[in-house]
Amino acid sequence: MTATETLRLDRLNELMDVRALHLEPGSVRFEQELGPRFHDHRGRTVLGSIGVLVDAVPGGAVGTSMPAGASVVLSQITAAMAAPLPASGAIVARGQAVHLDLETGTGLATGEMVGPDGQVAVALQSRGMVVTRPATHTEAIARGERLPVPAAEPVTDAAEFAGLAGLDVVAGIQAGRIARGPLAGLLDVDLVDIEKGRVAGEFAPREWMSNPLGSIQGGVLVSAADLLTGLAGQSLTAPGQDYRTLDLRIDFVRSPAVDGPRISAEATVVRAGRRLALVETRLVDPAGQVLVRAAASIQLV
Repeated sequence: MTATETLRLDRLNELMDVRALHLEPGSVRFEQELGPRFHDHRGRTVLGSIGVLVDAVPGGAVGTSMPAGASVVLSQITAAMAAPLPASGAIVARGQAVHLDLETGTGLATGEMVGPDGQVAVALQSRGMVVTRPATHTEAIARGERLPVPAAEPVTDAAEFAGLAGLDVVAGIQAGRIARGPLAGLLDVDLVDIEKGRVAGEFAPREWMSNPLGSIQGGVLVSAADLLTGLAGQSLTAPGQDYRTLDLRIDFVRSPAVDGPRISAEATVVRAGRRLALVETRLVDPAGQVLVRAAASIQLV
């Protein structure tokens, strides 16, 4: 099976309402239909809402250029937000391979995501590494039974926590008084420890999160990292104050298996100014091995 066929039939992309519009070696174009299924606890579309798309676009651009017997995994993605993402409507994403060196086993790709208004909402850069290990899950992912679409978890009416400081909102999510939101519900992310400027959570790998190599698709890890990063930023906000991610850089250090143990995530504010906070987030396994390292800029508004 070619990389193009795998992308066309990938059931995880289908679950996340991602569709392939155009595929050719070194160039891809996808579309994702946004909506309440992917909102955070505020009822907003965030970067994590399109995490699978963030991974699929640059990964697909390089992946469609691979020779038979080789594939690519992303080692790094940077997403810069040009504008807030819309609550609904289609976002179109284009990816382009800009460099591929099979001798050193590296590839670079860029991409952009355009909202329903025709304006660029997200700019992407990525680095991929060529791998030749067998794609153990290709048959189940590409040609297996389609994944059922789960019912979206509810969103708490924002008026119920409009007067709360951000830390109290995050504490309410941990205690179950405030709904964690559809996106966190889809990933089943639970908060386990919070304080001002630090949020820790965990989630379990699931078979539906798999890529063809049998590890968790990078976009799922992007979504988990973005969720924790955003909550750490929210923990700094005063009543009536909001926050949004400006950029997120993800380094994929190790590939967690879909049949592996629970993954812990911790987001820590390393600098907080009046309008900007810098957050570092790590996803680790039970042995403390780093799986993902992320750095983000959060705007406080």
